[in-house]
Amino acid sequence: MNFVRSLPAAAMILAAATLAAQTSKTVLGSVTGFKAHSLEMDLQSDDGKAVFVKFGPETQVVQIQPGERDLSKSKPAKVTDISPGDRVMVSFVAGMEDAGRIILVSSADIAAGKEAERLDWQKRGISGVVSSKAGNEIAIESRTSEGARITTVVITDRTRIRRYAADSIRFGDAESSTIAEIAVGDQVRARGEMGEDAKGFLAEDVVFGTFLTKVGTITSVDREAPEITIDDLTTKKPATIRLTADSRIKKMPAMRGGSQGDGPRHGPPAGAFTIAQMLERLPAGSLDDCKVGSAVVVTSTRGATPDKATAIMIVANVDAFIQIAQMHGGSGASPLEALGRMHGGMMGGPGGFSLPAMIP
Repeated sequence: MNFVRSLPAAAMILAAATLAAQTSKTVLGSVTGFKAHSLEMDLQSDDGKAVFVKFGPETQVVQIQPGERDLSKSKPAKVTDISPGDRVMVSFVAGMEDAGRIILVSSADIAAGKEAERLDWQKRGISGVVSSKAGNEIAIESRTSEGARITTVVITDRTRIRRYAADSIRFGDAESSTIAEIAVGDQVRARGEMGEDAKGFLAEDVVFGTFLTKVGTITSVDREAPEITIDDLTTKKPATIRLTADSRIKKMPAMRGGSQGDGPRHGPPAGAFTIAQMLERLPAGSLDDCKVGSAVVVTSTRGATPDKATAIMIVANVDAFIQIAQMHGGSGASPLEALGRMHGGMMGGPGGFSLPAMIP
């Protein structure tokens, strides 16, 4: 379930149960079009169907906040308040063509809630790679420019645990899971508070996944699909990397003699820093930056087949970066091993070379 859907879903499901006795049909979905002249809305229902909803003067419209479960806290609204992108639950009364009631969650409120959630994950969150697990505790290793840090994450009965599904790339799409499914080498992002004794991080939320990092040379680019094909420098086999609207592309600035070229500086921040901070400072790229013959680093979830993956992030224009890494990585080191040893091993860890893949 994606983040936009999950915010109002609980409230809408509860409302659906409340209204079940007096309605013959309910539809949950996102508004894709609004036709005032024909008194009709276009919806994309949560089961993937296109739905056309008729409304009229008797249609009741109420608005609730994302995540709100109590309909008594709703407020009256008008049909004209509804816009494409909003989430709605539409109830129909038996024998009537027009919708009986529309429960509205506006896209603006959803976006505001999503931003507040993202900021809270940044403020009260930690991330790293699982190095060990014992009972209800997992140790995660975070790599910084000043070395590795180990944090013990304490799981309680109240901790919500979710896992990235295969080929899924959205943080909000992570599915319900258990601590038993967390394995050494998995990436973990936890949200909560450090315990009073500072010996453990008490987790309210834990999201984890098994991610892959591939380094390869682009052999083809299909802008229609869109996807790229790379020659994996580690396996020496081709791999197809699919892109979605949620895939992020970053690009390494041009380097001259081991330093950045002209233009804005995108070097590491001052003081201790993480690879995630470095990636955030890189300029945004596009598919046009993925050129045949150039090297890229790709992060993805473990897919159904090893030669296909959906990109979470692609870092383009990394040829010079790989060359510098191999110059200092020692003879016989693979590109991944050489990259993992850079900056004192900051890009390595329990699972080998990896880039942060979970982006709230």
